[in-house]
Amino acid sequence: MNEDLTFKKGQFGYIEYKSSNPFEFHQIIKDYKNSPPQDAKGWLLFPEKFSGKLSCMVCVHHSGGWGGAQYQMMIQLLEAGYAVFQVDSFDARGVTSTTEDQLSVTYAMLMADAYEALKFLSRHPDIDKKKIGICGWSLGGAASLYSAWLPLAEKLAPDGERFALHLNYYPLAIYWPEEMRWSDSPILNLLGGKDDYTPFSLAQRLTEGIKGEGGDCRYILYEEGLHGFDSVMPKTFWPDSIVPNTEKFARIDREGDITYETDDGEILPGNTMEDRIVLFEKIAALGAWTGGNWDIRKAAKKDAFEFIEKFL
Repeated sequence: MNEDLTFKKGQFGYIEYKSSNPFEFHQIIKDYKNSPPQDAKGWLLFPEKFSGKLSCMVCVHHSGGWGGAQYQMMIQLLEAGYAVFQVDSFDARGVTSTTEDQLSVTYAMLMADAYEALKFLSRHPDIDKKKIGICGWSLGGAASLYSAWLPLAEKLAPDGERFALHLNYYPLAIYWPEEMRWSDSPILNLLGGKDDYTPFSLAQRLTEGIKGEGGDCRYILYEEGLHGFDSVMPKTFWPDSIVPNTEKFARIDREGDITYETDDGEILPGNTMEDRIVLFEKIAALGAWTGGNWDIRKAAKKDAFEFIEKFL
């Protein structure tokens, strides 16, 4: 898709590229080649000084876009000697936030943008193609997590490009695949024990499921952590934020069809925007807390960089 995008040594900065606009994982698995085209953009950033090829982190934002905690993490990565590619899936689509709709930009769209970045970054002369990881927060954390699910990766990068690690801050791990084939790359989920925005129990259980199938996946639970525990912002209630009022998984079968079974046994589809609107009416709620915690913030930074330094 971006075969004409080439780089010279030392080239970094703002990049416009081509991506696609699948609404759900269903569209990626069933017919990704016919997903609507989408212009995408991002920033490739290099450390102040470096020699040789760089390891790189592809960073994916949350449903509120880019915030202070994410910018600080990128700066810390640069100071530690890593390249960073900052994906901006919102600006290219004319969106500033999805906290109150969760429809205009989805996991699948973020994942498409991230995989297209992985493919062209793999050709950059200053980047080690075997050492490109992905890091995401919340909505972006879910995209980062499920980018390790091979049925999606094989569609998004059929030539075999894969992320070297998956670092996921408080992801909404709402999908349980029937086909539990996951990347060999390590996966780390950083979770808040008091997160009422993206229930940590889903990510815990999915982690155990991945491990049970031989995947290299683990989680760290910060017992007092709210959603956004790595920020410096005070505890704040967001009354209009859409949150999943469930700790049950939606299921994805081998054909890519998504279903959710309600408590009364009704099977609801989840493949299209119209399906998701119905699901929201059935299982979503409004309102969630976010807020940073200095002790957890420090612990999460330590845990994240130990993971990155070990595998990247």
